[in-house]
Amino acid sequence: MMLRAILVTAMLLAPLGAPLQARSPNDVAEVREGLLAAAVGDVIRRQCETIVPRVIRVYNLRNQLLAAAQAAGFSEDEIDAFVDDPIAKENLKAEAAAYLSARGADPQNASSYCAVGTAEIADDTSVGRLLRAR
Repeated sequence: MMLRAILVTAMLLAPLGAPLQARSPNDVAEVREGLLAAAVGDVIRRQCETIVPRVIRVYNLRNQLLAAAQAAGFSEDEIDAFVDDPIAKENLKAEAAAYLSARGADPQNASSYCAVGTAEIADDTSVGRLLRAR
């Protein structure tokens, strides 16, 4: 409730026409897109035994996302709070599920995740760059 009051006050005091400050790291486009790619890749590698993560690329993405969030003005404590937020985690899981479903992944069919993962790798998407076939 207190945070809401602070945000409302800040918006009222901000000059008209000024861009609004991001409220969470998820409001930063680079962070949001990177988190979604990582979440989708994680689901694929968990469902498909023949696809594994490219660990160094995942680690580099993590560092890029932290840097982007910090460049947007978020402190380490704010980033940690966002990462640990159960609602943010559930929202990201839902977005990843929708992304996968739109590409033909079926929770009842593990091989469908392999097909999506293979296509992502072949198309060199942001998700595919985080994965490799065994």
